[in-house]
Amino acid sequence: MTAVTSGEFLNEFTLYADRANEENETFIIQRESGKHLVMMSLDDYNALQKKLYFSRGNNE
Repeated sequence: MTAVTSGEFLNEFTLYADRANEENETFIIQRESGKHLVMMSLDDYNALQKKLYFSRGNNE
């Protein structure tokens, strides 16, 4: 997991998007407002959601 400022993220969006998808890297985007965000690939997000779903006992 890598933290980057929002300005850095905006300036290098394609680089971070590629790294998230190709290297499965997760980014914390730090905003001046303190309302930080997380960026990860859709595949990683879906895998995380699946783990959460089954950990809650929804494994019918």
